[in-house]
Amino acid sequence: MHAVLLSLVTLIGTAASPAPSPAPTPNAPSDPCGSILSIVTRPTVTTSVCTVRRHNVLLESGYTNTQTTGAGGGSTVAYPQAYLRFGTSDPHLEFDVTPPSANASSVGNAAAGGTSDVGLGAKYELGYGARWLYGVNAAVTYPTGSRAFSAGAAQYIGNLNWSYTVNQVIGLSGTVGFNSLSGLSSANSPQSYFAFIPSVVASASLPGPSEFYVEYTYFSQAGVGLGGKSLIDSAFLRDFGNRVQLDIEYGFSPTLLGGQRQHYLGGGASIMF
Repeated sequence: MHAVLLSLVTLIGTAASPAPSPAPTPNAPSDPCGSILSIVTRPTVTTSVCTVRRHNVLLESGYTNTQTTGAGGGSTVAYPQAYLRFGTSDPHLEFDVTPPSANASSVGNAAAGGTSDVGLGAKYELGYGARWLYGVNAAVTYPTGSRAFSAGAAQYIGNLNWSYTVNQVIGLSGTVGFNSLSGLSSANSPQSYFAFIPSVVASASLPGPSEFYVEYTYFSQAGVGLGGKSLIDSAFLRDFGNRVQLDIEYGFSPTLLGGQRQHYLGGGASIMF
């Protein structure tokens, strides 16, 4: 897909003088998806463009504690938020599995526990240049979780992903998501709804290697019968060698929904095998 660019050099000479040396061939930009920092997708809402390299497996995992404020508020804990990504013989293609996570909630003044839904997906890196990178991914989740933490029906996700390197320190990236989601209606039955979810990330590379980012995400529909919702989050990520990354994150939603707002704190670890 990514052919090396060739330049044709015409040799001009005469019988009295030798032909000049050919001009050097320009080099094509190298694939920027080399480090674990560029490949790991958590903890952003934005999906990273980079795929897991050939025949590698990446395990991403984390823990979040979400606090819901307002009438009927409480806390929701989710872990290990596992996300398994499998590289293939094509370095630009990966397959993904999202196992169920354990959840515990006290929202609504009622204690509840259980597991989330299972998901399957795939990602493809479409192309890159000296500064830009773009790709796509798709996923589907199945209602295998506990009733309190399941979507109640299958959900379908399709994303366009991009990134742009401003300079050696600053980078921009984002995802444009088209999602058929599901939730419980007022009649307590599963109901599908469409949500357009764009996001953008501004990141700064730091020594370590490490990175700090700030992200903004908009959800055109926050749930069944609900309006739009904004989310602002930030995190610090640090690589330890070529196969381990740790992160710590904080996020909040300034949107008031049903008299409630949310904010969360979390952390995670990603390991390449």
